[in-house]
Amino acid sequence: MRTLPISSSDGASTVVEVYGNSGPSVLFLPGLGVPISYFAPFLTEWADRGFTIYALELRGMPLSSTTDIRSNEFGYAHALEFDIPAAIAQTDIAVPFILAGHSLGGQLALLYTGRGTSEVAAVISIASGSSHASALKSSRLRIRRRAQVGTIGIIARTLGYHPGDRLGFGGRQPRRMIEDWAHEARTGRFRLAGSTFDDEGGIATITQPVLMLTLEGDRLISPEASGLLAARAVAAEVTKLHLTDERPFDHFRWARKQPAQVAGAVTIWLGQQQI
Repeated sequence: MRTLPISSSDGASTVVEVYGNSGPSVLFLPGLGVPISYFAPFLTEWADRGFTIYALELRGMPLSSTTDIRSNEFGYAHALEFDIPAAIAQTDIAVPFILAGHSLGGQLALLYTGRGTSEVAAVISIASGSSHASALKSSRLRIRRRAQVGTIGIIARTLGYHPGDRLGFGGRQPRRMIEDWAHEARTGRFRLAGSTFDDEGGIATITQPVLMLTLEGDRLISPEASGLLAARAVAAEVTKLHLTDERPFDHFRWARKQPAQVAGAVTIWLGQQQI
């Protein structure tokens, strides 16, 4: 594994960890509040199947310069407009590459591709979807989701940041990041703070093949939630795959406990796409 320093044009810095040294290139984006080191077993497994994986540490995580989330305000747009472009420009990643992400990282993968880039050959979304209440099956769950989203927003506005380490969701995040997440959760549409780009319109223009992979047992992202996000990519060839195993998957722990199952599924799909 190689570690490459990355400097974004707004002055922030982070790293890209590289697994493997041959085969098609993959840029991997982790989920909210999860450092790339957590995904090492999965990234190693995927690289061993003939890929070179470039994993970007997101802002707020230990290897970034923005770990103090009270003094560093950032959101989705910073990843899309500063950090992902810097990772592409400052590494030896081969273009076009596969853009993959877990959870929030899957949202970012679709959002970045929707901004008209020709650098992306395919998009892989792992356990990612919409957080909107309409993805839930019962009125009781929908009411609870709306209340949860509202409470998270109130706490972030009151404290000036999201204390996810205490709430059990998302880790510590700046207010802008959690407001970007909460806007989609409230409305079912992306509107990113500090950005004038029409990201919903952008997602609708994606023509690259897209894999929406969901995991049996995942209590955070259901096939319905994934499908709600996938439905917005109206021009793309979207494959929906629900992965099962002898034991249920956890939204996070699959990366360490069942990495081979997920790596195998995405590798087969990429082969079907002849990538």
